Amino acid sequence: MKIALSKTVDTASLKLQLQHAFPEYTVKTAFLNKKTIRITNGMDQVVVGQLKDNNMICVGNLNMLDPRILIPFVLGIALFFITGLIFIIVMMQIRKISYKIMQAEVASFLTDKLDS
Repeated sequence: MKIALSKTVDTASLKLQLQHAFPEYTVKTAFLNKKTIRITNGMDQVVVGQLKDNNMICVGNLNMLDPRILIPFVLGIALFFITGLIFIIVMMQIRKISYKIMQAEVASFLTDKLDS
């Protein structure tokens, strides 16, 4: 949601105001962007940031840094990667004879063409 403001707001003072207004939530600045504030409560988060033209943006989404979300996400990616590697290795072993035959045919063609 975009919020129109008449003046710019200091991020540090806004962070303190949010901490006092919502003591049950964790209020932090974002890791790489110091003009963005993350308000988290378990698996939920709201990101508040200031745009260039005296507007604020307030977006709620899933807190990907929560261990209940992050660990299964990382394990899913790892399993997908491991499964992909196993599939590639198995297919390489199954198709090894056919691509070795094709390799020999192409190599013999190239040696015949280059030698003559």
